[in-house]
Amino acid sequence: MKIGFAQINPTVGDLRGNFEKIASAYDQLARAGADIVIAPELAVTGYPPQDLVFKSRFVPENLAVLDQLQKRLNKPALLVGFVDRNEGRGKPFHNAAALLQAGEPLQKTHKSLLPTYDVFDEDRYFEPAREIAPLKFRGYRIGVTICEDIWTERYLPRPFYDVDPVRALVAQEAEMILNVSASPFSLRKPA
Repeated sequence: MKIGFAQINPTVGDLRGNFEKIASAYDQLARAGADIVIAPELAVTGYPPQDLVFKSRFVPENLAVLDQLQKRLNKPALLVGFVDRNEGRGKPFHNAAALLQAGEPLQKTHKSLLPTYDVFDEDRYFEPAREIAPLKFRGYRIGVTICEDIWTERYLPRPFYDVDPVRALVAQEAEMILNVSASPFSLRKPA
């Protein structure tokens, strides 16, 4: 399987511009023979969207961009970050990733581990995932994690969270783990 990485720099709040960046990277990687193209965490909205999620048209317009991306797909699938509505209890939204495939229903997963330190305040508007399950792609069971979801106690001096999404996905026989991630820019931040 050939995986193409859409290494783009989405702009927070520029849904149309982000659509163009995602579409351009997708087209380039499709021509290069990718089977799946991976865009960053919250690529549709830019990261972090912060209080923009509370503007009445922002989340619906982000979902419309996701629909536009799905309609323009050809052979490669697209894994892309977006803001999803929370239809259940809790915070109004989810930090989500969608697996888009031409002619197939959208599959999605929600971020489990929401950072609340330094410049991060995700639990202010995002609800963590209620379930963790692999997505299906061409006969494979793909575990999709979002940013800190992939952090395991093996790489940290001590665990930050009680939930381990990677362990849950492996227990459900995920054959590979794909991670979408983004980090806000700041001056003098190491690359």
